[in-house]
Amino acid sequence: MAESQNWFLLVYKIPPEPSRYRVAVWRRLKGAGAIYLQNSVCILPDYPESRDLFLTLAREINESGGESLMLEARALSVEEQDKIIARFNNERDEEYSEFLEQCAAFLEEIKRETERENFTFGELEENEEGLQRLVAWLAKIQERDFFRAPKGNEAEACLEECRKALETFALRVYAASEDYLS
Repeated sequence: MAESQNWFLLVYKIPPEPSRYRVAVWRRLKGAGAIYLQNSVCILPDYPESRDLFLTLAREINESGGESLMLEARALSVEEQDKIIARFNNERDEEYSEFLEQCAAFLEEIKRETERENFTFGELEENEEGLQRLVAWLAKIQERDFFRAPKGNEAEACLEECRKALETFALRVYAASEDYLS
């Protein structure tokens, strides 16, 4: 660890009903990459976006009848900070693993359609949409990958493999359409 990382903590309590408030807060925190240290205790790196999110959520929690407390924090030792960073990286690696599974499914679909010689524009369009979903998904994961989780490079490489597979498939579609027209 080169330098000490500062953190923001959000500690909150939301009434059990209606549950939509709890779910909305949880989704926004997870979407931002926050990790839960305990039930209703979240942590994010000390970045302006983190501060803004926690301030907004604290206000919304209080307005919905809940309670919140936002704190700035620093780990007391290198080991403690490394444990926090490892938690962030483990969560991102879990997301990258799911992403890699979907990339494998995408590549399998391209292989299956190639073996079937299903070189149609409809199939190409469907696969282009699938690739765009993967691109958007990876971008979201990378946004919350604050500490460069180990599987990030593998995910980028796999997405590139998907792009190349689709490019090859597209060339086959265009070649098949030219053969059909001639």
